[in-house]
Amino acid sequence: MPKVKIITDSTSDLNPKLATKYNIEVIPLNIFFDEKRYKDRKDISPEKFYEMLADRNNPWPTTSQPSAKEFMELYNQFFAEGYETIISIHITPNMSGTLNSVNLAKKQMPDKDIIAIDSNTASLPLGLIALEAGKMAFNGATKEEIVTRVDQELIPNAQIIGVIDTLENLHRGGRIGRAQKILGTLLKMKPLMQVKDGYVDSFGKARGHDEAFKGLINMAPKIFDNLLVDTFWVGYTDRKGESQKLYDTLKHFSNAPEEISLQQIGATVGTHLGPGTMAYAWIGECNLNWFYQK
Repeated sequence: MPKVKIITDSTSDLNPKLATKYNIEVIPLNIFFDEKRYKDRKDISPEKFYEMLADRNNPWPTTSQPSAKEFMELYNQFFAEGYETIISIHITPNMSGTLNSVNLAKKQMPDKDIIAIDSNTASLPLGLIALEAGKMAFNGATKEEIVTRVDQELIPNAQIIGVIDTLENLHRGGRIGRAQKILGTLLKMKPLMQVKDGYVDSFGKARGHDEAFKGLINMAPKIFDNLLVDTFWVGYTDRKGESQKLYDTLKHFSNAPEEISLQQIGATVGTHLGPGTMAYAWIGECNLNWFYQK
């Protein structure tokens, strides 16, 4: 059996089939709606989460990290199974306290070989990082080989950009003011987002859905020419249709990677982005000017 176990959290939005195939453990975060707790992707599906998020009668959801105790129990389980090292790769501390729980668990287990890694990102890019680490562990790579590649290649080049359908959720989450929301809505502006330095950040706006869609199409072939990992994920929150259309277009490009697929963005990032968001993620070069170039 492999000596190294890869663990990530549910903010990675890692497809369960891929996690199972490469023996990656995904620990769920907690989601709270009106003080009721749900284990992400276990007690509540992404579909149900977005349904509840769209109901304006519901209070704004919050999330919380797994406890240090939960991590200790999980780590002890895998050490008991015979693993020598656990590499725990998680959402940036700028979005969640998950890594704090990991480090608290580590302190309680000083005789165990646990490596905690801040991915400096979340959602699909975290999933891509964990997937590559999982493939390496599955194929017998050493902990040193895995950590070196994660730190030096995968994390610095993990990218996601997307288009937010409405400013409502950014307003409800306190990320923009009411005036910005009203003006943006009147002008039919679509915010363009990325995860940069551990934060969800805007890099511009598109005038309407068509302009945003064209920008994502424009950018993709340039991304494909500069991939470091031959995997590319098209993501969506609740409305699969537009992202399916984007995926169907991109997969026929002559330079499209072999592993291009459609993935759903889960609750943690979805809380900020809201319904109707479409995005894509990759590991490689990113030049935001590509969005505007034909």
